[in-house]
Amino acid sequence: MKIRKMWFVIAALVPFAAISANAQGKFEITPFAGYETSGSYPITSQTGEIDQLRLNGSFAFGTFVDYSFTENFQPEFMWNHNNTSYSAHDILTNSYFNAFHSDVDQFQFGGIYMFRSSEVKLRPYAGVSVGFTHEGNNNGNPDRTAFSWSVGGGVKYYATRHIGLRADLRYLPTYGSSSSQVYCDPFFGCYNANVHNYLDRGNFVGGVIFKF
Repeated sequence: MKIRKMWFVIAALVPFAAISANAQGKFEITPFAGYETSGSYPITSQTGEIDQLRLNGSFAFGTFVDYSFTENFQPEFMWNHNNTSYSAHDILTNSYFNAFHSDVDQFQFGGIYMFRSSEVKLRPYAGVSVGFTHEGNNNGNPDRTAFSWSVGGGVKYYATRHIGLRADLRYLPTYGSSSSQVYCDPFFGCYNANVHNYLDRGNFVGGVIFKF
């Protein structure tokens, strides 16, 4: 599975590499490290004793790949990895216990808009992306792949033409489960509606920019 993930990351980088061969100075690779917060979603267990799963916060690392399409807009690919675990909430004791280990890989495709001109060294930005999250789970729990997206921003500082620093923070939710909830309003009364539950996680990372 790890080899398959590596090949996926390489395949995602190929289009950017092909573009960069004819566009010197527009291609950026930013290895990063940081922290991703926890997130939880409700479940229905067979025994009825567990009502929630929590993906625990952990160290995160990965890479950004950007291409300067215009002076201010960059299409972007992000790969983000967490080596973490799930905890389950016990209804009877109202406490969490360690459930299973999970290797989490998040793949995002989107873009960032950079403020200020390319002539200045310090450039804040905002960005959005969509993609998917893959979980490699142990203890007999099946692997899981689910829709995810992100919104956030940060800042880039270009020390030279080819080297810089980047700080990035973003809201990065992943679909967890669906459940039925009762809604009531004064016009239609009460009714059941299907609700999508997400792992609402925050990602805070920093890295070194290599510009080609």
